[in-house]
This record gives sequence, C-alpha cells and structure tokens, in this order.
Amino acid sequence: MKTVTRKQLVELGASKYQANLVTKPLIPLRKQGSANVYDLFAVSDRCKDLLENKRLKEATCTAIQSLRWAILSLAEQIQDAPFGMSGIEQLEYAATLHQRAEDLFTQTKAKSQQVKKTASTASAKGKKK
Repeated sequence: MKTVTRKQLVELGASKYQANLVTKPLIPLRKQGSANVYDLFAVSDRCKDLLENKRLKEATCTAIQSLRWAILSLAEQIQDAPFGMSGIEQLEYAATLHQRAEDLFTQTKAKSQQVKKTASTASAKGKKK
C-alpha cells in the first residue's frame, strides 16, 4: 500500500499548515513512530477536494495543486518488488522503470514551467493596474 506522512508532504513542498489542512480530516492507517501514516490516494483525493473550495487563497491553491502533482508522480514511481524474475527480466524491468521515471520527470518539469509562466503572467497583470 502506498502511504505518506505529514513530514513527507512537507518534504514534497507543502508548508506545515498545508500538510495539516490536507491530512486533518483523514483517518490515519497506522502510526510510524510518532507520525501518522495516511493513504497516498486519500491524500490526493483530499487535495482535489480542497482545490474545489472557492474560499482558499490562490497561493494556497497553487501550492496544493503542485503538491497533488508531486503525490501523483510519487504514486507512479512506487513499484512492487520484482520477486521471482530472472536476472535478465529484472534488468529489462529496471530499464522500463527508468524510462518511465524520465518521462514523469519531463512531464513534471513541463507542468512546473507552465505553472510558473501562469503565475508570472498573473502577477504581471496585477502590476499593470
């Protein structure tokens, strides 16, 4: 099962406030030391719900959207261990995973640049007024 803690959400780019905002209504799966562990897809769904909230500030929405993209790309990167495969099959599997990781990195980088461009355009429009 794919899981995440609040600390990991902060490491993915969320502030402590945003990590608390996302995870507060969720029921933790278990404790890991002193940290609560949450289902990765439940956190992603909660981010989606928050993005639909009209009362959140634009900066918070942007941060939560980038957090959701990071969570979804993290979910794509987590793979089951290839037990029972021969050495050659493991190498082929690793090569396909490597290619997927490069593709995801390229997609994430393009989305990040798009968000930065949109944010700079919005701030430029705000300064003209």
